[in-house]
Amino acid sequence: MGSNLEKRHIVIIGGGVIGCCVAYFLTRHPHYIRELHSVTLLEASQLAGGSSGKAGGVVATWADPQCIAPLSYKLHTQLAKTHNGERNWGFRNVHCADVDAMGDAVGHVSADHNRSQFHPHVVSEPTDSSHPHELDWIIPEKIKSYTELGDPTNTAQVHPYLFTTQIARLAEEQGAKVILGSVTSIKYSKDGRAAESVTYKAKDTLRVQELPATDIVIAAGPWTRFLFPAAPIQESRNHSIVVRPSRPTSAYVLFPELRPKIPQRRVPPEIYSRPDATIYSCGPSDTDVPLPETSDSVDIDQEACNVIYKDISSISREIREGEVLIKQACYRPIVVGRKREIGPLIGQTGIKALWLAAGHDSWGVQNGPATGKVMSEMILDGQARSADVSTLDPRLMLKTFRQMCTEGNRVVPGTATPDGILTGLTYCVDYDEDSIEYDPELDAEGEDEVVD
Repeated sequence: MGSNLEKRHIVIIGGGVIGCCVAYFLTRHPHYIRELHSVTLLEASQLAGGSSGKAGGVVATWADPQCIAPLSYKLHTQLAKTHNGERNWGFRNVHCADVDAMGDAVGHVSADHNRSQFHPHVVSEPTDSSHPHELDWIIPEKIKSYTELGDPTNTAQVHPYLFTTQIARLAEEQGAKVILGSVTSIKYSKDGRAAESVTYKAKDTLRVQELPATDIVIAAGPWTRFLFPAAPIQESRNHSIVVRPSRPTSAYVLFPELRPKIPQRRVPPEIYSRPDATIYSCGPSDTDVPLPETSDSVDIDQEACNVIYKDISSISREIREGEVLIKQACYRPIVVGRKREIGPLIGQTGIKALWLAAGHDSWGVQNGPATGKVMSEMILDGQARSADVSTLDPRLMLKTFRQMCTEGNRVVPGTATPDGILTGLTYCVDYDEDSIEYDPELDAEGEDEVVD
């Protein structure tokens, strides 16, 4: 880390909740000097155009991973108080429960009748067949069990799109610059040990420009591997809908397991009652649809959205008599081979000036503030101070390249040598998506080659 009295040109790639939170906390850091430190956020299509704008928006102390989830909940609460989040992005405290319900589900059936695929922290068996009186928009006789996971003391919700775009606006107020443009390449030093600049094509003019950078943060979600092929991140598409029910509904987030009429087969949607008098619901994921170039090119399977509506309307008259306002789809970024409770990749890549903040899976909105906070500390303080994120170090999931391959001043990452060894600028991941494991002795003999 250089002196904070030196000029810094920090470029953040990705205008989702993670990139916007990094920009926000950089511009609020005690060592941030507006006249010396430039913060530029590059987004290919639109802010919050991907999963950051199409997620459910639950935030909780009990979320994953536990090394940052409580901090992020605390920061969400502080941000809401400081910037009137209740008005500006629908922040409110809520109840959250795991519900086993008997509905006339018609789709998304799965042989897995464990807890919800999206929330592996839900591991306890149902303990109470009763449910709160306030939860009056679910047909009572449909509920077979009700297990509260969180209450208003430790659980809240935000509107993801509004939260992300408002945080970006607040970062701009403190000097951050948002540019709509697709990153085409990252330029590295001749020896491949440092990142130097980012080249992008402006969305409006199509003009190609280069941004010199002292720090580059890749926060591009599932698109991270397009820019950094070594990143072990894959995508998973999810569909969701927004419904205006026949009447306003109480503040509950539900993770129901809907039992169809097919014995032993269940359906795991998620249902979020929102303060704007709508209900959001998402269904299971599919992994057979390739990731498009940008978030505004995501294909939407209309039938998948119709099935979500049919499923959830089978347990709620208010939903059944309501109106579907939005049908949408997005891609979640998943770290291949990493256990969900361990979390995303946050920190140094081993290449000077190149950072990763990606792979947050279902918890991007939840953990955006904590990620932004610790990234700002890493960049401007030289280390994370607010939380111990050592288990999230990207270098634990990457292997150091022994050989470098360059083409002029630009490194060609992922080039294979005749003996099959991958070479390139930074790290390479040689993995089988079904079997990758963290090796505690990863590159131990070459640790002295890692550039901090």
